[in-house]
Amino acid sequence: MQENLLIGFIVIWVALVVGSVMIFQRGKDVAKKRKLWPIYTVFSNVVIGGFIIYMQPPTIWLVAILVLLVPLTLLTIRSTKFCDSCGQATRAPFFMKPPQKCSHCNKPLS
Repeated sequence: MQENLLIGFIVIWVALVVGSVMIFQRGKDVAKKRKLWPIYTVFSNVVIGGFIIYMQPPTIWLVAILVLLVPLTLLTIRSTKFCDSCGQATRAPFFMKPPQKCSHCNKPLS
């Protein structure tokens, strides 16, 4: 049973990686990227949380890590913007305020 669960986590994680590359790295539809980014980020962090629970760390570590996943998820969503011109993702360093210009083409972000 536990081996099947681990295989399930691995399959889901590989699917998330492939989907991320196809949609966010290679895709050109900026509106679709903006719509799917929060969903993708939340789902991938739920998978990470599930894997952490599966690994059964000490309770204090489990709680601390799971509690840190929530703000990390929100900050990741907030600090990632997609450029209307080139379609690439731009992330703010260290989760500071959202980026103002594209790191790829230097055009302003909306």
